This record gives sequence, structure tokens and C-alpha cells, in this order.
Amino acid sequence: METLTKTIDAHEIKPPLTSVGVIGWIRENLFNSVFNSILTLVTLFLLGKIVPPLVRWAFIDSVWVTSSQACQQAAGACWSIVSSNFRLFCSGFTPRSCSAPSRAMLILFGLLFYSRDRNTGKSLWVMPGSLGSF
Repeated sequence: METLTKTIDAHEIKPPLTSVGVIGWIRENLFNSVFNSILTLVTLFLLGKIVPPLVRWAFIDSVWVTSSQACQQAAGACWSIVSSNFRLFCSGFTPRSCSAPSRAMLILFGLLFYSRDRNTGKSLWVMPGSLGSF
């Protein structure tokens, strides 16, 4: 009796969906052991408990442009305080005549962040005492 076999090239055979793509990455990195599975489920539970109230406070119940009296009555965040006190957040109680160095540091820090290597995602910033960049 003859046995019929079909030869399939290696490039025609696709791996199972559970070992590649998003599902494969999740199984390999988040659910590869009992400890990681429990840790992933606890993290998802905590995020589910924390994120919705935070979104409600920060965006839904918040006030964006208002007076200080309305900010006191608001149930959520009062974002108009941020725009009115932006200089205080950036330079603290430093007098205006001395706040140029803090502005320069903010600009330099922004440029440092912008100058990271785009190909590897590594920063070009070298920490003192370290061997190379991180």
C-alpha cells in the first residue's frame, strides 16, 4: 500500500497564533509561570480599581478655566491653577531676576531628553561613575 505524503516548504508553514504576535508575547512574558500569572492578575485588578477614579477626577469632574471660588467647589481637579502658577512650579520662590538659570536648566533638560539615540532608544546622557550610557 502506498502512503501519500505532501511536502510543504518551511516558509509555507505558519507558527500557531498562541506562540507569535501579541498573544504569544503575553503568554511568554506575563503568564509564563504561576508567580507571573498571579502578579499580572493582581496588577490588572489594582489598575482597574485605581485608573477609573483617577480619570474621573482628572478629566471628567475637573474644571479647566475658572475662578478660584469655582475651584474650591469643584469635585475634580482644578487645572486653571496650573496655568496661573506655572512660573512657581518651574522656579519656586526664586525672584524673577534670578529665575533665568532655572529656565536654562529646563531648556537643557528638554534638549537632553530630545537628544537620545532614536535607533536604540538609549539616552546619550552619561551618569557620573557609570560605565557608558543607559
